[in-house]
Amino acid sequence: MSMPTIPEEHFRPTKDEVVIDLLKSIAMEETAISHLLNAEAEKIQAFVGKELDFPSCPSNEFILKFNGQTHKLVDVIVMKEWLLLRKMESTIEYYHIHSHEEICEYEE
Repeated sequence: MSMPTIPEEHFRPTKDEVVIDLLKSIAMEETAISHLLNAEAEKIQAFVGKELDFPSCPSNEFILKFNGQTHKLVDVIVMKEWLLLRKMESTIEYYHIHSHEEICEYEE
């Protein structure tokens, strides 16, 4: 298997544009996560009922299963949030490193 080739692009973004694109991607992922959490909260509210009376009369086993599924989703979201935090830290570090390099170039 050969190495993949990257096609030539006529437009290369600047370092600032790259940072902005990375920050936008983080913001869009955070928005998606907020929608997932909101949908999960609505699902829980419907399951438990307005009066906290479990209108569907689930068994204890089904309640535990439901809780486990919710726990798994929240666990995945926590992992995703950690990855987004690392992405944000890396983006900030990249920005500071390259900003410092540009300042050094101007001083010479």
